[in-house]
Amino acid sequence: MSSDAHDTGLLLPSCAQWSDDALGRGSDEDFADFLYQRALEAGKDIYDRLAYTLVEIDPQTKKAALIFYLRRRSWAEWYFGVGTPARQITLLPDEATSLKLALSRQIVDELRHHDVFAREVRRLGGESDLTRFEPPQGLLRMYREQVETMSPAGLAAANQYSGEIVLSVQADANSSVLPVLVGAGVASAIEDIETDEPAHIAIGRALVVRHAATIEGRREMADAQERFLRAQIAQHIDELQTLGSRRIRSAPSFVAQGSDQAGRGR
Repeated sequence: MSSDAHDTGLLLPSCAQWSDDALGRGSDEDFADFLYQRALEAGKDIYDRLAYTLVEIDPQTKKAALIFYLRRRSWAEWYFGVGTPARQITLLPDEATSLKLALSRQIVDELRHHDVFAREVRRLGGESDLTRFEPPQGLLRMYREQVETMSPAGLAAANQYSGEIVLSVQADANSSVLPVLVGAGVASAIEDIETDEPAHIAIGRALVVRHAATIEGRREMADAQERFLRAQIAQHIDELQTLGSRRIRSAPSFVAQGSDQAGRGR
């Protein structure tokens, strides 16, 4: 995972097509660490304040963009935060009781997150009814990547172990551009809900480790995470720019690397 001196965009390893030998290197925990670091680096780069310059926009345009952003977040908390864990519960075997209970607790957290964003929408005079929200194509692409994933571990790689990891860094006042763009009130609400993210990421890790014993499992999870992150990178950078910034660094991208790169980040 690196950044070329001549192209300041972050380069992330595309590993789903690695050979069986390369993909199988390291322990199950090592593989989980690799996926974690890949998502974390993507998230830090997406929200890196130094990757943007601020631009002035009309106050009414800014308010409309902020309301739309909050409605998008409310929609995502429902469809990604509630719907995906519910699918995972139904896909897990009966004996995975502890994981099912943890996922049930996540659903409760995500409902709270939805309510937080919906409240902020109403505070700004917006419409919080999800049935009246038309999702942008980038968001629908993220949604399709999860809907088309059919195993609890693949869903973990495309949800708790990708999206949730990215979200865990966005409210950092020392490094993230987001608090500057949304203002103190919204930033405080986002910081509040992020206290729940470590527990959700831990669920993702447990599911990844549980299914990393086979090459097929690793390949599925690597591919699911990469597909979702590609969509998430595009959507999040786009909305940061609608909120009053301009990206001055290339977006993070995935690059094919040889099998000798399989140990990077482990």
